Amino acid sequence: MHRGRILVVDDDQFYQEFCAEILGEEGYQIKSTYTGEEALEILKREKFDIMLLDLIMPGADGVEILEATKQINPQMDVIMMTGYASVESAVRSLKSGAADYLTKPLNPEELKLTIKRTIELRHLFDENAELRNLLTLYETCQRVSLCLDLDKLYRLSLDAVIQALQGDLGLSFFRQNGDWTMKAHRGMEEEEADAMMRELLDHELDIMPNRIMTVDSPSVGREGASGHHLRIRSGLIMPITIPHSLEGIFVIFKKDPNQPFDRMDLGTARFIAEQVHLSFENAFKYMDAQRLVFIDDLTGLFNTRYLDLSLQTELKRAKRFKTHLSLLFIDLDFFKNVNDAHGHLAGSKLLIEIAEVLKTCVREIDVVVRYGGDEFIIILVETDRVGADKVAERIRKSIEDETYPVKEGLTINITCCVGIATFPDDAESKSELIHLADRAMYRGKETTRNVVYAASAL
Repeated sequence: MHRGRILVVDDDQFYQEFCAEILGEEGYQIKSTYTGEEALEILKREKFDIMLLDLIMPGADGVEILEATKQINPQMDVIMMTGYASVESAVRSLKSGAADYLTKPLNPEELKLTIKRTIELRHLFDENAELRNLLTLYETCQRVSLCLDLDKLYRLSLDAVIQALQGDLGLSFFRQNGDWTMKAHRGMEEEEADAMMRELLDHELDIMPNRIMTVDSPSVGREGASGHHLRIRSGLIMPITIPHSLEGIFVIFKKDPNQPFDRMDLGTARFIAEQVHLSFENAFKYMDAQRLVFIDDLTGLFNTRYLDLSLQTELKRAKRFKTHLSLLFIDLDFFKNVNDAHGHLAGSKLLIEIAEVLKTCVREIDVVVRYGGDEFIIILVETDRVGADKVAERIRKSIEDETYPVKEGLTINITCCVGIATFPDDAESKSELIHLADRAMYRGKETTRNVVYAASAL
């Protein structure tokens, strides 16, 4: 009989085979995949005891996959692996819900001991239902409290509430400019969620409640209602109010008529509501501070003021913990032609669209800056030249593949050049890193354009 199932997620085949050999000898069943996206699809179909997850991979990074894994299965144990270890990366992973942390090159005995210890601890929790539920609630609240991205917080907080209350489906909506807007939903289609929101507002929520309450037979689940086919039997309504900033409602549903929300659920809901409330307060404060000081008015990216502060801080951290840091310098090809041919409003719209593409190509911990005009800088923390090249190529291709609507009836395509400079390989000072990345970018513009060029090749 096997001792447990382990999913190994690493874009390096050597470590896939290494883990399979070492852990296979110990009686574990091993399955491997190269990307985090593939891992998430596997987790939706199969059950595993542990995931061994590389921190830096193509596409979504390890922490993003860790957070998504916890949304699929909050009790899943995830052990992070990386060759770029530092106290910061370890703490960041553990705060996001990782069970443990391993550094590469992996030591066979340490790997076996870490897996054994994690599984034994999980068995202990499985034997104690109350302890397990408390751990799940703690991990769930921890993930919510760390999120400062407001758009992400809407989704993450709904997932947290559903998981904490063991609900089957739910939705959350918030008042904006006097009207209610759907922000997140689970277990239903978007049109169904909108219809259910309207029905709830007409019945249970015609007046904004000032406390958490349960509903035995929600209006949305009754005969002829929009959620009747979802077999909803009970509901819990959780209002969130932040003075002068936010007014919202989470509604969680259960399908089992024999397990309605009870008094214990109300206690759990009150606890997690406090965490969600604080998280939204923090997110709004963070957003306001960014707008006032460090945000570019046009694109919503960070500005050069923030670049100076952030790059200086990250360089100090990289020097202290002997990690790499890479800087990308991005310039759009023939951007002036867009302004000349279609006007500056079209050019500004294009820059806004490019900013959105750049944000999808990097991790949350990376820093995206509008440097000026059509130039952008990205700070890639804990990333060496090889990792930076992967990200730079992802950016180059993403910009090239996108079609940009710049005004009514007009879409255009554009390319870019990306220059790379890495600490400490290419430079050790802030100004020299920017200078070398800039030079590398211009070398690309002097050659073929639409290219990635590294300072090491100058």
